[in-house]
Amino acid sequence: MSIPASPRTGIECLRKPISFILAFSWLAFAFVLMPQGFGQGWYLAIELLGFLLLIVAALGRLWAYAFIGGRKNQELCMDGPYSLCRNPLYFFSLIGISGAGLALQSVMLFAVAVAGFLIYYHYVIRAEERRLLTLFGDAFTAYCREVPRFWPRIHKLAMPEIVSLPTKLFTRTLSEVFWFLAAIVIIEVIENGKLAQWWPTVSTPLW
Repeated sequence: MSIPASPRTGIECLRKPISFILAFSWLAFAFVLMPQGFGQGWYLAIELLGFLLLIVAALGRLWAYAFIGGRKNQELCMDGPYSLCRNPLYFFSLIGISGAGLALQSVMLFAVAVAGFLIYYHYVIRAEERRLLTLFGDAFTAYCREVPRFWPRIHKLAMPEIVSLPTKLFTRTLSEVFWFLAAIVIIEVIENGKLAQWWPTVSTPLW
């Protein structure tokens, strides 16, 4: 028997549009800021690290969706990535935006993205937890005692033998994960545009 859905709070309903606005504003700065030494030396190393993190984020979110898809707000998911932390989708999103900041070769953009994400999603997660407590009661309280909110405990992975995901949700999941991989191409376009001076840029310190 399905559990009646609990109404989402304002911060939950606005999560996607606010995230889009913040991401768009952050990307606008990424177009015009060019650190001194851009495209040289250790900047190339952090770019490659950023690309690797974007791939990890895409695979991680796909993994998390495979477990939560079709179960969200209907039953409490506590296995797979949800046995490592209570918010694996947000954790892998953080890895993704960290990767984007590093791939853009800007420590400043990286720091702003990480700080902004952690501050904003702290309130989003707290709001979601209040709703989940209403839905699942003591079971969610026990889950919170056992599993950390955000930073994974990698030594207690619980994996079921079978995971099922409805076709429609799987297709939507692939479309969302696609953008983490497409970011690699977008970042390369931005990098080439800066180096070729396709548009005006602002030089910043090494960081």
